[in-house]
Amino acid sequence: MKKRIFSTIILCTLVALAFGIMGILGGILLLALCSALAQWELYQLMEKIDWKPYKKSATTLGTIVLLKSFFSREGFFDFNYILSMLVITVTIFAFFLILTGKPEHLKSAFLPTIFGFIYIPIMFSISVSFIPKFLLIGEANLPLLLILWIIVVTKFSDIGGLLIGCKFGKYKLAPIFSPKKTYEGLLGSILFSTVIGHIFAFCCGNTWPKNFTKVKIAILSVIIAIVALVSDLIESGFKRLAGEKDSGHIIPGIGGILDLMDSLILALPIGIIIIKEYIFF
Repeated sequence: MKKRIFSTIILCTLVALAFGIMGILGGILLLALCSALAQWELYQLMEKIDWKPYKKSATTLGTIVLLKSFFSREGFFDFNYILSMLVITVTIFAFFLILTGKPEHLKSAFLPTIFGFIYIPIMFSISVSFIPKFLLIGEANLPLLLILWIIVVTKFSDIGGLLIGCKFGKYKLAPIFSPKKTYEGLLGSILFSTVIGHIFAFCCGNTWPKNFTKVKIAILSVIIAIVALVSDLIESGFKRLAGEKDSGHIIPGIGGILDLMDSLILALPIGIIIIKEYIFF
């Protein structure tokens, strides 16, 4: 636990330095780095399952796509861009597949590569693409505030699930994916995420959007807690197949970058989609 706390302090310091020195760009570059490392670790887990993803090329392309989603300045959810990147990616790796001359690589290389590309850099690209539209109208603080809210709610749902699950956990939630996950832990996740969601909004005072009401905060906090759990379980499934406890060892007390970001992979874009579709626009 001491290592985990120490690592958390270091990570928070790095995030603060990234934003303090380079502003929004620093945060985007840090996210791109974390996305690349998480994608790389996912592919490493796949290799231990005896799959053979195109690790180097897919991670490089994924990082380019994520950065382009910010620098394009096309506004929120440029689906044409995302779809075009998917088409280009599928075509590139289909070409790699044909070059190997081995149809069995369709299952062991092609499909795992595409999954890893969609699951990590594309998911985070959706989150990053939330910012450019507001930059154009001089409102960069709003999307950053909302993204930070989603991240805080997600990580506190992790904390709630861990604390309540360890203390009161009895009924297994998904024993095949993760034996330690319980229904009591899920309730703890929902409780912690909802409480911290309201506290965060209260602390923001007048800067908090008026149309993001307490009821909407509660509903979205519950959704994020549930989605974060699902996202966490997907990574747990890969680790279980690979026979690994952690995705890596880069962060003492936590594991790998994928272990750090697993719950955010789905929770962050889902939270942003709901905010965009049902709260602001």
